[in-house]
Amino acid sequence: MTTEMRGDTAVVTLSGELDIYTVGGFRDDIQELDPASTRIVIDLSDVTLVDSSGLGALVSLLNRSREGDGQLGLVCPQRRLRRVFEIAGLRRAFTFGEDYESVLASLSEPAPE
Repeated sequence: MTTEMRGDTAVVTLSGELDIYTVGGFRDDIQELDPASTRIVIDLSDVTLVDSSGLGALVSLLNRSREGDGQLGLVCPQRRLRRVFEIAGLRRAFTFGEDYESVLASLSEPAPE
């Protein structure tokens, strides 16, 4: 996992698996970020697996971002991986995009009323 700031956006790039064995490290690493006041983009381009514990960590991060003015988006170009979110009923909860720019554009759109 790497984290870099691009302007006012924290970009967290993951690779490999986000599962029961790696989710603890993910949670530890993102502790430095304040999701309630930061725009965060999680890049899942190089992630091969997200299990229920990985989904739980992402949902927790999303909920924390909604406690304030934070935003969370996911770069997820792999249809197979997006399907995991669909099956879990989370497809509409997250802002998805094929790349960083599309996620940023979606996060910048006004919320529907």
